[in-house]
Amino acid sequence: MTSIKKSVVIGILCLFLAVLPDALCAQDLQENNAQDAIALIREQNSKLAGELRRIHREIAALRADFDKPDVKDVFGGIGYIFGLCGVAAFVAARRKDQHGLKRP
Repeated sequence: MTSIKKSVVIGILCLFLAVLPDALCAQDLQENNAQDAIALIREQNSKLAGELRRIHREIAALRADFDKPDVKDVFGGIGYIFGLCGVAAFVAARRKDQHGLKRP
């Protein structure tokens, strides 16, 4: 009986040793996959950060362009000034008529 027990123990030990390297390889593969995934995430994060920096620069440039007056704003301001001068001239002309000064 002792030889049967020895052979069973040796058989179990051989099976364990045969399965153990596969488990270790699987664990190494999982660690490599995790490291690859971390590297991929870091690479994607750096690309995303670069794209966000570019977008922030474009937004800042657009804001700077909106702060500058363009031709439409300049002509609008000039028209506003002429309009106020016209209203002032109209009020002055009406006052002259009311004070008895008639136009020739």
